Amino acid sequence: MIIHRIHADNVLKYTRLRLDDLPEQGLIAITGPNESGKSTIGETLCFALFGRTFSLDYDHLEKVIHWGETHCLVALEFTAKDGERYLLERFLDDAGNHSARIGRVGGDGEPLARGVEKVADKVFELIGYEYEEFIESFYLAQREITTPHPHSYAVKTMAGLVTLEYSANSFQEEVEQMRGRIEETEQEIANLEAQIEELGLDPARLAGQEAQRAEVARQLESLNRQLNALDEASLAYQDALPRSERAGRAAATAGLLRFFSLILALAGGAGWYLLSQLPDHPWAKALNGWLGANIPGWGGEQAAWLLYGAIGFGLLFVLFWLRGASQRRLQRHLADSGRELAQLLDALDSPKALAKRMQALEDQEEPSPEQPGQEAAGEPAGETETRPASEAPASEPVVDRAARQRLSQRVADGQADAAEVRDGVGAEQGLLRDLLNRLRERQGQLDGAIAQERERVTRGEQITGMRDDLAEKNAERQHHIELCELAGELLQGAMREVSHQFNRKLRGLVSKTLPLFTDNRYEHLQIADDLTVRAFSSEKRDFMDLEEISSGTQRQIMLAVRLALAEELVGRAVRSDQFLFLDEPFAFFDQGRTRSSLRVLPTLSEQIRQIWIIGQEFPTDIVFDRHIRCDRAYLTLPPEPDPVGEEAMAETS
Repeated sequence: MIIHRIHADNVLKYTRLRLDDLPEQGLIAITGPNESGKSTIGETLCFALFGRTFSLDYDHLEKVIHWGETHCLVALEFTAKDGERYLLERFLDDAGNHSARIGRVGGDGEPLARGVEKVADKVFELIGYEYEEFIESFYLAQREITTPHPHSYAVKTMAGLVTLEYSANSFQEEVEQMRGRIEETEQEIANLEAQIEELGLDPARLAGQEAQRAEVARQLESLNRQLNALDEASLAYQDALPRSERAGRAAATAGLLRFFSLILALAGGAGWYLLSQLPDHPWAKALNGWLGANIPGWGGEQAAWLLYGAIGFGLLFVLFWLRGASQRRLQRHLADSGRELAQLLDALDSPKALAKRMQALEDQEEPSPEQPGQEAAGEPAGETETRPASEAPASEPVVDRAARQRLSQRVADGQADAAEVRDGVGAEQGLLRDLLNRLRERQGQLDGAIAQERERVTRGEQITGMRDDLAEKNAERQHHIELCELAGELLQGAMREVSHQFNRKLRGLVSKTLPLFTDNRYEHLQIADDLTVRAFSSEKRDFMDLEEISSGTQRQIMLAVRLALAEELVGRAVRSDQFLFLDEPFAFFDQGRTRSSLRVLPTLSEQIRQIWIIGQEFPTDIVFDRHIRCDRAYLTLPPEPDPVGEEAMAETS
């Protein structure tokens, strides 16, 4: 950046400072005795750019305000690295109110940024460096021309190490964070494993419960089928009894009528045959006489009616025969219902067998999910309360097996009446219903136990999944740590190489000014990676530590180093025209070296064009592009005219 004007009110020594039309290229000299306000110009410039000064940090910033005043302000016009002109304004009062804004010169008047922080970001964007780099390079106070600190942010920026070091530190911080997370996760994994162990899951438990549930469901289905079949067969048998009786009576009646129909049909046929075919036979004559005596109007020609009668009775015989056959078929069908009911009764288990089967289900031991592997409280290990298999519950209906067999036989023979069937089958159904209720109760218990076990298994699977996920994350983190450590090692190697290359370049830049500043007594420098400096003595033909060199020469050497750093920062970060502010850099130079240095400074770099130099005095034969003279008596710069002096001069003239 190049400075064009500085305006300030109530900043440090000056109540009013106006530096206009500053040359964009060349030397700007600031001279005057001690405490005349020379350094105030540099401090004002620093305050305008960064909101602080070299001698005052943010905590003591109110001391920037001129003694006795309540506020100060400063305006700085400059050209940034983009070639545009900008106006930066800053205000501060003794109450700590600090404001700033920046905008383009000749623009629409709307600031590009407003507020201390936003202006600071904008200034960095425009000029390419911050306060630390500025102090280490472009703003060189005489009392600070010493060895640059190798770990300073500015030096690292110039060397190109900031990004690498930031990345290396980020990797190291990430490694530490990952290790901390791994340790925390391992503790979580241990807690989850403890929970899994506390659950005491047994893979066979749920399978056993589900097998029992399936067996109970199968028996429930079987008992329901038996109950329904018994009910249907019993009702069918009871319905069949009266129908069977009616069918028997109807069959007997049909048999009797069929017999009479057959006799009458045979008699009618025989009579017709005698009368029509053997009229002279004695039997025919006797029959004809009998018919004539008993049937009014009977004549021989009416014998055909006997044939018709025989045919009619023959038809009746057939009808009654069919009727009897259908009733006998109905009786056989009704007898089948009796045999079906008898078969169902015979297929039933004995009461003792059913009781044993139910007792076996009830006696199956169920381990407690809450305390796996332990017996229930108050029960000795290996002992469970069971009932003898032969002991039926008090509510179990009493059924005599011999009575069941007799009932089955009577039903099969169709001899059992409805009441007998109803009572016998009802007793069997009562037993089945009792067992059915027990099975349902057992099914409910198993459903609850299965649901609870499934919940525990699901919980175990969730915890196991969480544990596995955490273990997988830890494995990923460990892999990430290995990658970060590898990247850190690569970055450290890159930083060493970059630092080495930077020092080589720095030595090359110093070689241009070092002979000039030291009157050719020192020509080359050795600059280590930690910026330790050794100078090559032309007289001793060897490198010397700074401690072996006089303090004045040390400052001359360090001035060359700091100027080289400034040139390097311009090349790396600014990359445009730049000013340089030197506060009494030649305090330990003689007149000859000062004169030579002033002549060579403008030629150090094509981009460092505007050079400010402070000194009590300079050789008179040096021509400056702008010479600013300060005095202890000046509170304004340039000084305001003295009205009293002007009147006296007028009277004298």
